[in-house]
Amino acid sequence: MQLRHVRVRNIRSYEAGAVDFAPGTTLIAGDVGAGKTSLLYAIEMALFGTSEVDAAFLVRHGGTHAEVSVSFEDAEHRYEVVRRFRRVHRKGREAFEPEGISFSTDGAKTEYSATELRQRVIELLGFPDNPSPTAHSDLWRWAVYVPQERMRDILAAKPQERLETVRKALGVERYRIAAENAQDVVTDLRRTATSWRSEAELLRHFDEEFATASQEADSLRAERVAIEAAIADAEARARSVAAEVDALEAAARETEADRRELESVERDLGADARSEAELERRRGQLERTLAQREDDARAADREAAPEEEGRRELERAEADRAARRAELEAISVELRALEAARADRASAERRLAPSAETVVLREKDVESATALTRRLAESGPSHEPPAPTPDSVEVIDRRLDALRAHAQSTLAELARSQAAEHDFEELLDAGVCPRCGQSVETASFEPHRREIAGATAQADAAHAAAVREVHEAEEARRARERYDRAFDRWQQVERERAAARAARSAAIQRLEEAVAERARAQQAFDDAGARLEHLSGAEPRERAVRESAGAAETRRDRAAAEWEAARRAADRARLAREAILAVRGELERVASDRAAGLARTEARRRRQAELRTRLTAAEPDAERLRAAQARRTELTARSEEQHRALVRTDTRLDGAVRRVNASERGRAERARRIAEAIDLEAKAAWLHGPFRLAVLAMEQKLLRHAQAAFDRHLTRYFATLIDDPALIARADAAFTPSVSIEGEWTPAEALSGGERTSLALAFRLALAQVVRALGSLRLDTILLDEPTDGFSPEQVVRMGELLNELALPQVILVSHEDALAGIADHVVRVVKVDGASTLRVGDRPATDLPPEPDATAPRPRRGRARLRKDVLEPREVPGR
Repeated sequence: MQLRHVRVRNIRSYEAGAVDFAPGTTLIAGDVGAGKTSLLYAIEMALFGTSEVDAAFLVRHGGTHAEVSVSFEDAEHRYEVVRRFRRVHRKGREAFEPEGISFSTDGAKTEYSATELRQRVIELLGFPDNPSPTAHSDLWRWAVYVPQERMRDILAAKPQERLETVRKALGVERYRIAAENAQDVVTDLRRTATSWRSEAELLRHFDEEFATASQEADSLRAERVAIEAAIADAEARARSVAAEVDALEAAARETEADRRELESVERDLGADARSEAELERRRGQLERTLAQREDDARAADREAAPEEEGRRELERAEADRAARRAELEAISVELRALEAARADRASAERRLAPSAETVVLREKDVESATALTRRLAESGPSHEPPAPTPDSVEVIDRRLDALRAHAQSTLAELARSQAAEHDFEELLDAGVCPRCGQSVETASFEPHRREIAGATAQADAAHAAAVREVHEAEEARRARERYDRAFDRWQQVERERAAARAARSAAIQRLEEAVAERARAQQAFDDAGARLEHLSGAEPRERAVRESAGAAETRRDRAAAEWEAARRAADRARLAREAILAVRGELERVASDRAAGLARTEARRRRQAELRTRLTAAEPDAERLRAAQARRTELTARSEEQHRALVRTDTRLDGAVRRVNASERGRAERARRIAEAIDLEAKAAWLHGPFRLAVLAMEQKLLRHAQAAFDRHLTRYFATLIDDPALIARADAAFTPSVSIEGEWTPAEALSGGERTSLALAFRLALAQVVRALGSLRLDTILLDEPTDGFSPEQVVRMGELLNELALPQVILVSHEDALAGIADHVVRVVKVDGASTLRVGDRPATDLPPEPDATAPRPRRGRARLRKDVLEPREVPGR
């Protein structure tokens, strides 16, 4: 993710301004006091609020409102952070309060509080930090943004504070937090285990309750068995009486059924009398309808006599019309072919002119592609450059690190030998034995002097050889870098030539396709004209046939109307005859129904007499049924009393069983709590011992690996900036930097100004590289504010070489040194006119910048920037 756009309004010396940032190195240049640093303060304020810089310091004098907008982009999304302030007066004092804070993702805007926005920014940038809006962000100012005049602050920090900040930046602090949290969990687990054991002791009374409830349940089960036997005897006697009652009730139900059947038979007899009268009325009505239908049938037969002659006339008219339609259909085929030929000819005519124009354009494309191919073939390298060494830059760097370490060890050995020789000479000059301290003759120790001098000379030679090897490795690295750049240029030229050849082949193919299309259009035009000439007589024939078809259609309609009238009369005659048959059938059915009704009436009268006789015989059974029902009621009441006694016993038994079950659950709960307490104590022991030690060991391991990588980067970057083999930078386990000068380790505060600035810049760049290597920091942008203070012109050149060597995705460099323009891919100039700052790219305001490049597009490899010698000369700077 990289910084893409910054917009400010009423920020310090800016009334309004905006600037776009592309990948690579961007130099924000301008005179001292022009307003360059204000942009970096605005970026920091948009992200972290006013924890680092007070709003009153940032808001333009006299402005009532101020606004800062910062946009970032990654491969998938665009993010925008906006903060607005307003000037207010509270209790007679002037203050600034937030007016609007928002965060947008791909245009989807969300309003946040100051704390919520800081947390969202921390998640976006990807490094651990304090979410409080008033907290300082050390990681931001150590690894991302280096403020003006604060480059060396990192060297003056206390070792423990520096280590804690580095731990937080590297993300290893979470292991120590995990260990501390594990100790808190251990305390809580042990407290919980103690609580479980105390609660288990409170459940001990369930053992006695279990024995008492079990004895009571056994006694109630025996009592229940006796009650169930008494209930079974009472139910047996009740079943005997119930059988007698059921038999008598069945006889009573049969008697009741006979009574209902008698009532039904009497109702049916009344209905039979009414049905007989209705049938007689229906018979007279049907006889009158039959006479009317016979008259209608005779009249319809007279009207339907000419039906057959009308049908034959209609068939002849239909045949004549079909023949005319067939002839029209045959001619319509020719007419459709004629229309298609006309359309084809018009389409071919429309294609002729564009196809000819396309041929001309394709010929010009072929000529242009041929010229480009020829120009690329004549320019650029024609063959692959020879490799000075088969080793890559990375392999040479590893060998160079080893050689530098070896040179350092030889230098230390030389220093020890020289010190030993110096001590020996001092003792002998004083006439004292260097071993026993007694007075001796100096001449007798001449062999020892030559031995020590020889060891010193041997150490000096070894150190000189190691230094030569380092110089040779450095020269090999520079040669390999030159080869890599030449090889990249050759590959780029070859790709351009291949692309040009492919474009020319494609242009030739498109030309051939255009010529073929023009020929096809001309052929289609000629073919369509021939078809038009062949089909030109179809339209007159079609008009003549259509007139004869109209006359045939008229004759057919007249014949159809006459035949239809005769057919309708025949239908009426047929329907009348069918109605006559239906009426006669209905008369026969009425006669049949009347005979059947008389037979049913006679049968029902016989059934009526039979039912009355059976009802008279069944009257004595009613008294016997009432006596049996009384006995059954008495036995049922006695059985219900026994059942209630059984229910009372079951209720007491259920209570006893519930007490037994509750006691069993209490005993099980007590055992469970004891087991849980034992398990919690085991977990607490594991967390306090193996887990905590493993987490702390992992933290130390990661910190050692990070420190080793940081130490390598620090040594390499410092050596690039200083370019003095006698000065070697190192960092101890607490990330405290120091420099070895001629074998003597020197703290940072004892270095010169330029050396301290170089060491601080190397420290910040090394920390940024380690943090990014661990994958925690998502922002691929570094902000450097006046990093060359105290640098010599040669160091400015080396700093540019270092930035190109690191190949950081995006570097924003603020400086009043115009010489730095040679190491920048883009230059934005800040000009202050009448107290207002303006941003410009070249001669244009920065707000008129072209559209931003695609962040996902591959970035071309940058070569090593070189500063012109004339821009390194001293110059007069206003205000310095």
